[in-house]
Amino acid sequence: MSELRAPSPLAFDSDAATDFDVVICGGGLSGLTLAKQLRYEYPRLRVAVVERTARPLPAACHKVGESSVELGSQYFESLGLTEYLLERQLVKFGLRFFPGGGALPIDQRCELGPSAEPIVRSYQLDRGTFEEDLRGMCEAEGVTLFEGAKVREVELHSGTEPHRVRFERDGETTTLVTRWVVDATGRNAVIKRQLKMARGTNHSANAGWFRIEGRFDINELYETDAWKAAPGAEERWRSTNHLMGKGYWVWIIPLAGPRTSIGVVVHDHVHAFDRVRTYERAMDFIREFEPHLARRLEDKPPLDFRCLHGYSHGVARAWSGDRWAIVGEAGAFVDPLYSPGSDFIAFANCFTSELIHADLQGEELDAFAMQLNGQYRSLVNGALSLFRDSATVYGHAKAMTLKVFWDNFSYWSFPCQYFQQGMYRLRGAEHDAVANCGVRFVELSEYVQALVQTLAERHPMQEIPAGFVGVPAYPSVPVDAHLALQNTMTREETIAYMQQRLEEAEALVGEYVVRMVLEYGPDEGLALLEAAGFQRWNLRLPADRIASEDTRGLARRKALDRVARDIERNLGRVDLHPEWRVGLERLYQGRAVAPRVPEGAAQAS
Repeated sequence: MSELRAPSPLAFDSDAATDFDVVICGGGLSGLTLAKQLRYEYPRLRVAVVERTARPLPAACHKVGESSVELGSQYFESLGLTEYLLERQLVKFGLRFFPGGGALPIDQRCELGPSAEPIVRSYQLDRGTFEEDLRGMCEAEGVTLFEGAKVREVELHSGTEPHRVRFERDGETTTLVTRWVVDATGRNAVIKRQLKMARGTNHSANAGWFRIEGRFDINELYETDAWKAAPGAEERWRSTNHLMGKGYWVWIIPLAGPRTSIGVVVHDHVHAFDRVRTYERAMDFIREFEPHLARRLEDKPPLDFRCLHGYSHGVARAWSGDRWAIVGEAGAFVDPLYSPGSDFIAFANCFTSELIHADLQGEELDAFAMQLNGQYRSLVNGALSLFRDSATVYGHAKAMTLKVFWDNFSYWSFPCQYFQQGMYRLRGAEHDAVANCGVRFVELSEYVQALVQTLAERHPMQEIPAGFVGVPAYPSVPVDAHLALQNTMTREETIAYMQQRLEEAEALVGEYVVRMVLEYGPDEGLALLEAAGFQRWNLRLPADRIASEDTRGLARRKALDRVARDIERNLGRVDLHPEWRVGLERLYQGRAVAPRVPEGAAQAS
């Protein structure tokens, strides 16, 4: 469990001519959780939140980010919200994917997802209820809330001169003088726009979504015995369910209330924004591409509708030694597929708290702010690589299966542990050792994304059989990485752990490469790898794979290393091409291979 800093007696000079120590512009999820965090970690700080909407907030209000995953969920729990989340929100049954397009009934498509309750919880969030309740909690904990107040100007200063925040409420203008100012204004992005810090992401995608009353149980789509008998079938409705095809996906997210969120995401170069910019057009899209779902929605009127054109955006800098910060959607937003919005809230809020802590201790802030900006950009860019070129993959079950298996493993292995163990608190060379590990994870992930994209483009009609695929299934290295999120480790233990996972990551990507040649042979297999850019990859291949394919049964299992066995256990063995041996021999010519020690060899020696 990630832990906040223990409450500190540190405080800024009470004689300073300021109204507050920290003014947070924006009282959405990022601003409210930051306020709650700061009041816990630094009880003597004077914290204010300026928010344009006044209570009461509508239930299931229209905001991005209804689904959370492990990193963000553990951040919320670290704020003392576990009991609240279990009582007032909905525990999620993981991410679940149905790739391949909607022409087939859902029970005849591939299903990727957990087969049992995830050990580390995540939540489906009714944002209206959550943010309403957070406002009350913040007030009770000493945060000053200015509601119904629109920020008109943020006057930033350098050096020791405080900042000024001007807002308008009930026709009157008020100025707050503050040491720190935080932009949590969402897509209004007051400071980012003012300083011209907005940056593009080269990821062009759009979304349109609406809510319906009541629980929409995906199990009601079909009643076949196989569909109902799949592992975890009775809990499918609690998952974030993704119905996927080329260049699009449709989400089904249950909310407490009960209500259900339905959304359509489209990639620009395949489906234009115009297809989802109104409720009627979004429904027409669902009728065309997911007709089985559309029939179930016809008698369910929308409670609301919202769309976002080009939802992905970045930020040049989000932290400054001049005591300002940008958090939440005001900074960067990547993509909703894996529900990472609350993850980036967690990172940005904790980065901000660390910089304030450094200021409280009288440290020089510029170098630390630069480090935080660099790491945030790396996290954003690493996440973007998962989505930017995946439009074709969404319509291809085999490619999507390979992608999800890897993406789960790499997410739990590095970003989650980087956050959980507080490695962002390290400075200089100590932090570089951890960051370099993250850089290699991103490199390996880019190899995988290129590989699955090329597979989907070169073999668009090739699918895997319909039915459930446990991703991840027990036992496997992704499951181990998920379970390890419960652990608290020292700095040294965390670095050793990350290095261990990195070795497994190298082996996993190498095994993916080998599987392409085993299945597609010397001509198409190697051509596929060349099209994916394999010759430029800095990658070692697994040794003895030719020998392992010549064995059978238990001997073969012992000849494979654990990662290769896990991949086969989860994703199945490939159908060997008649000339697979020639293909592997050509693949290995001139390539370094990683030494493998067959299971039991050490004991035998």
